[in-house]
Amino acid sequence: MKNKKTLPLPVLIIPLTIMLSGQVFAKMSGNYISSGGSFINLYSLISYICLISRGFIWIFIIRKMRLVYAYPLMSINYILVLFVSKIFFDERIIGSNLIGAGLISLGVVLIGLGEKWTGKDAYPSSKRSARPRRIV
Repeated sequence: MKNKKTLPLPVLIIPLTIMLSGQVFAKMSGNYISSGGSFINLYSLISYICLISRGFIWIFIIRKMRLVYAYPLMSINYILVLFVSKIFFDERIIGSNLIGAGLISLGVVLIGLGEKWTGKDAYPSSKRSARPRRIV
């Protein structure tokens, strides 16, 4: 994109962490409700706060970073949830989980390296306007 400012990739750690925390608190809320607790509880409140704050941060990030790179990196959250669920909730990890995590990792790496391999920008500014087209 033409004159698009970019953010360093480590900035994506912030929404990843918030999203992961929100999912952990949502699971804790579900466990609390299953044990007879109220549907409205501290865990669900924290989960929703994480969801909303991650949304605002995500909007800021995609304003400054190309979506074609930012969004695939967010899929790393699936891998993080896999290991966090084992650590905090003692959930079982099976071979297909690890294969899926490996495929996600491979996909993220391939997307990140795509332009370096071709030597071309996937979206040359000469063929694409800075403003999105209106679909009617």
